Amino acid sequence: MIDYRACTQDVNDRTYAAWNAHDAEAVAAVFAEDAVAREVGSPMEVRGRDGVRARAEALLAAFPDFRLERVELVIDGDRHADRWILTGTHLGDLYGIPPTGRAVRIEGATFSRLGPDGLVIEDYHFSNMAALLAQLGVG
Repeated sequence: MIDYRACTQDVNDRTYAAWNAHDAEAVAAVFAEDAVAREVGSPMEVRGRDGVRARAEALLAAFPDFRLERVELVIDGDRHADRWILTGTHLGDLYGIPPTGRAVRIEGATFSRLGPDGLVIEDYHFSNMAALLAQLGVG
């Protein structure tokens, strides 16, 4: 039987470390091959480790100084929720939005579920997209 508490803490710690090291491969490594990640409130959905990697590469290219700070982590069995703050400077294309050179700070939360192998199989991101677009001057 998997110890989800320890596994979830490890996966979450590795995820933050990977984002802050700007390592898209390490971000993808905590996801199962058939994982699904959704950005709630947008049509964005990625499937599988390759999709997660591509999303991470796009975000890290758009914000080369990308920084993710965990504010809170709640673990419940094979599920966890974490509240976070993302900061960065928009210096690359962001899904069709050309670089603005503007600094951003947005808050959000992610709800995840781990599979029996201890890897993320579902990720739901709740990001303040209105604040992001306003800070970029396009919203």
